[in-house]
Amino acid sequence: MGSRIAFVTATETPVPDTELSLLPDAAARAGLDADVVAWDDPAVAWERYDLALIRSTWNYPAKLAQFQAWADATGAVTRLVNDPAIVRWNSVKTYLGDLAAAGVPTVPTTFLTPGVDLPSYDDFVVKPTVGGGARGARRFRSPDGAPEHVRGLQDAGFTAMVQPYQRRVETDGERAIVYVGGEFSHAIVKGAVLVTASGLRGEQSHPDPRPYTPSDAEHALARAVLASAPVPPLYGRIDLVLDDAGQPIVMEAELIEPHLFLTSAPGAEDRLLAAVKRLLGG
Repeated sequence: MGSRIAFVTATETPVPDTELSLLPDAAARAGLDADVVAWDDPAVAWERYDLALIRSTWNYPAKLAQFQAWADATGAVTRLVNDPAIVRWNSVKTYLGDLAAAGVPTVPTTFLTPGVDLPSYDDFVVKPTVGGGARGARRFRSPDGAPEHVRGLQDAGFTAMVQPYQRRVETDGERAIVYVGGEFSHAIVKGAVLVTASGLRGEQSHPDPRPYTPSDAEHALARAVLASAPVPPLYGRIDLVLDDAGQPIVMEAELIEPHLFLTSAPGAEDRLLAAVKRLLGG
């Protein structure tokens, strides 16, 4: 009998996980037995599994402390992928400050903790430090309305963060570079999301994805991000944009539960499960 693994989702997700259906068959092809279970289902016996692969735990922003505690507890009874230390680090976007401090080029970010004023930008984005899919993110071309949005995020229990809007995303797109098992798997480029102040373009967090070949500089930047994680991640999606000088910079590092654009890269799900099997010693 092969190793038993869990693909971890949530009891409720804000959007459907369109990739989850690909994974059980990929697990079977890798000789692994797999179940799909929810992180917030108290009936799950995590010790039954040799490995739990986090995939779509997308309701965690409203339950951050519970999610981090779950990761710690689950990691104590089975192999959690990615590691609980990565969950704690990557679930709050203050990791961008850690990357910048380590010399990794990132989108300039100001965290609006008490006593920190809203920066003066003529085009900027305000978002919560905990979230995904651009939820809670708004673009502003003047200060009008921004303080109210910041207060709304703070009243909801979030710390707000501010970034200058990266204009080249509208012409050059945002690049998502996926590494699995320390090796490049695939990449896509997608359109700009916050093209209006009202929020998402057509309510899509990943508009118009298409295959992309990263440059050497983009590969080097993605590897620098992965090397900055608390422990080596099994998988990661690094989102990059070009700055005004045309140089790649990190928009986000998605190391917990990213959409991996598996349908845009034939064989990507098999590469993921092959890496899982290697991790299990198979």
